[in-house]
Amino acid sequence: MSGRHNSRPRRRGRAGDPTEGETPTPLARGALIAAANVNTKVIGGRVRIQTQGALDAMMAQITLAPGGTGGWHSHAGPLITIVTQGTLTIIDAQCKRHDIQAGQALINPGSRNKDENLGTTPVTFKVTFLILHGVASPHVDQPAPAGCTA
Repeated sequence: MSGRHNSRPRRRGRAGDPTEGETPTPLARGALIAAANVNTKVIGGRVRIQTQGALDAMMAQITLAPGGTGGWHSHAGPLITIVTQGTLTIIDAQCKRHDIQAGQALINPGSRNKDENLGTTPVTFKVTFLILHGVASPHVDQPAPAGCTA
């Protein structure tokens, strides 16, 4: 999930784990006009969001072709991911597999992971990042965790 979000597939080499079959499409980006300090009850729960500093909200749609991967990476800030088609497989830094199906969402603090499409049809997901103002890419290449061969 890269700030190199453009309309062409990315191919980026990294020993043993290239990004392949991932097509990011930018949707929107805007500077937050003020720091957020939200602490609100919602039906059945609570939402807390607190920001500091000059941040941008950046939205993108990512499509992973069958067999595609985003490679091992982290993000320059937290993100919310909503899967809109297919099943997105995420391998976390502890080498644990998580399958997120269409209609499901997750919040990630930006930690190291690898996204994959293990299916036979494309996977599409929308992502909203909170990143430092002016950072070109929320995607930060990372090595695979020690001992993780996923």
